[in-house]
Amino acid sequence: MAKVRKRKPSIYYKTEMVKSKGEIIWRCVEMPSKLVLQESFFEEDVKKLTKFQNKNKTFGIFGFPPFFDRRSEEEKIVDRGKTNYSSPARTRGRSRA
Repeated sequence: MAKVRKRKPSIYYKTEMVKSKGEIIWRCVEMPSKLVLQESFFEEDVKKLTKFQNKNKTFGIFGFPPFFDRRSEEEKIVDRGKTNYSSPARTRGRSRA
């Protein structure tokens, strides 16, 4: 009888662009927890951290503790822990043109 392993969600980091108060801000976001680690006007600054975290996974499978979140309290309440990022719909197989 084979054991069935439950798969834990893998933690990864991505950059995302957000418009806040009329300004464009780049963010380093931990997925799937959607924790914002760094915000910057420059994409290069955020990409550097994102690349480092994807390579090293500083906190391993546990991810960063919630107190690292860089968002304001009102933003956390408004989006209930979610970012403004919406991933595009993905299709498998043939394209739907």
